Amino acid sequence: MSNGRLTAANLCDLWQKPYKDRADAVVTAFAMNDAFTAKFGRPMCLTSGYRTYEEQAALRAAEPGIAAAAGTSNHGWGLAIDFCPNTYGGAAGVWLRVNGPKFGWDNPSWARPGGSGAFEPWHWEYVAGVKALAK
Repeated sequence: MSNGRLTAANLCDLWQKPYKDRADAVVTAFAMNDAFTAKFGRPMCLTSGYRTYEEQAALRAAEPGIAAAAGTSNHGWGLAIDFCPNTYGGAAGVWLRVNGPKFGWDNPSWARPGGSGAFEPWHWEYVAGVKALAK
């Protein structure tokens, strides 16, 4: 398989349709969402999960200053999710920054203020999966 070319058999549904990610990432994301829901009385709101190669290319064309080049995004490996402002901001965002890493999810350093990429507080990645890709 390659980035943006995962098969349906490699993807699992997240709690908010139509979003999907890789199975190992989804298991930990559900655990994180369960804890978030217990704290805030609502599920985490998503705006993105897995992206096909074509979806990555279209997003790059629409948002060249933010979106990664097609075939290079961790969304294409099913290892990233993007959250709505009511999940990454305010008290919910504080909770996410403190607790996300406990569930294996983090807002990568490049996406933080002063990072090497665009500031993207909504973009979170499944750390174990991303590290495995780097090997």
